[in-house]
Amino acid sequence: MSRAGQRVPKPIVRDGKTSLAEQLYESVKRDIVEHRLPPETILAEATLAERCGVSRAPAREALKRLATYGFVRVVHRVGYIVTGGSVRDFDEIFALRLVLEPLAVELAVPRLRDPDSERLEQLARQVLEIPASPPDERGGLLAQVNADFHREISRIAGNSRLERTISGLIDELERFMHMLAYSDAVSSLVNEHLTLLETMRRGDARAAAALMREQLANDYVTMRELILPDVSVTKLGRSRP
Repeated sequence: MSRAGQRVPKPIVRDGKTSLAEQLYESVKRDIVEHRLPPETILAEATLAERCGVSRAPAREALKRLATYGFVRVVHRVGYIVTGGSVRDFDEIFALRLVLEPLAVELAVPRLRDPDSERLEQLARQVLEIPASPPDERGGLLAQVNADFHREISRIAGNSRLERTISGLIDELERFMHMLAYSDAVSSLVNEHLTLLETMRRGDARAAAALMREQLANDYVTMRELILPDVSVTKLGRSRP
């Protein structure tokens, strides 16, 4: 299932809260986005199940979900192969986020309660701790904290289909988020989240939606320049030399 020097997935420890398929999905996804399972690694259902100490059913379900979100592709008579994230993938993900996440925050504002607000502030401030972390852990921490903040807003919005869609897009984006750990964008991210939360607390849903759209557009430009440093972005999905 893996080539020499690559990480072998660890056995799944049942947590009693989530299904084995969900735990296995998160474990393998984390290995992919943190590049412990690089592109072209073969993941076979039976081998994955054996090495993670689960039956084939949760392994099959986890792999199908990974394929749904583009982390792996199905190859007949081979199994599943880890994919690499392309610039086109990145552009398409952000095109959808720019539409859906402003809607989510607009829906979330009138539903925001004190426990929700406190949780969002806690997530926003966790970014402050990332620069003090070991360099090889910063990418994973940044991706996780950012994902949790945006997922929490989509949860508060109260639309389960919108929440699932945004969560899937954030999953796909995680492999790109690691790039921000090596740029100056880490410090600006915490300011973005706290500023957005302050606007939400004021109860101005339209202003919060506009700010979310502006912040995502800025993140898109910053991250795309890290992917293609010699390309200037003019607008989403288009660039010029």
